[in-house]
Amino acid sequence: MLLADLGLNLRKSDLWKADKANGRTLRQFIEAAHDPDLVILRDPNSPAYVAVATAAHKQGVETWIARRSQAASMVPNLEALPRSVLLAFCVKRDVGKSIFLNRYPPFKYEIGTRDGVNLEQYIEIADRYRRPGLNLLSELTASDRLDLQTKIAMWSKDTNIPIEAFYVHNSKRAQTALDRLIAAQSEGIAEKMVIPGDIALMLSRQQ
Repeated sequence: MLLADLGLNLRKSDLWKADKANGRTLRQFIEAAHDPDLVILRDPNSPAYVAVATAAHKQGVETWIARRSQAASMVPNLEALPRSVLLAFCVKRDVGKSIFLNRYPPFKYEIGTRDGVNLEQYIEIADRYRRPGLNLLSELTASDRLDLQTKIAMWSKDTNIPIEAFYVHNSKRAQTALDRLIAAQSEGIAEKMVIPGDIALMLSRQQ
């Protein structure tokens, strides 16, 4: 678990109060405890990426960090990606179907089979690059955000398609029906909405 997420969960549960920690951070508090079953792990190429794990899971987390570091030479800016592109990496697919993303604007995705799409125009996003079911309508945790960025970066690298090619400045991006639906909700409602994948797909295609 990322240290930032652990701290957030502890604060929500009223188990960690910074004002009673004598000026120490959660990381310093864990390290000072000298618990042999609790370790702090860092990504040497990303100082902000700090994880906490049990000794039993240390090797697995280290492997994941190394793979993330090698794959994510450029961390994608999620805010610069059109919602339809983000949905392509998070929408659930039907059994026997795949997710395909249009290489060219407008960047839309299709759920179908290789025989049913134009592979010169669309490129498949395999399941290993995706986070099906990730709720994009609520604020992502640090772990979810970094995992999604890593998967998108890996897809970009493996397909040799620069992720920057999908960036669209917000002021120039035409809003879809999905964007307008979310924007129309009152404060606190949008993050609680759950939109089925097929409905989200239909709305993201409508300008």
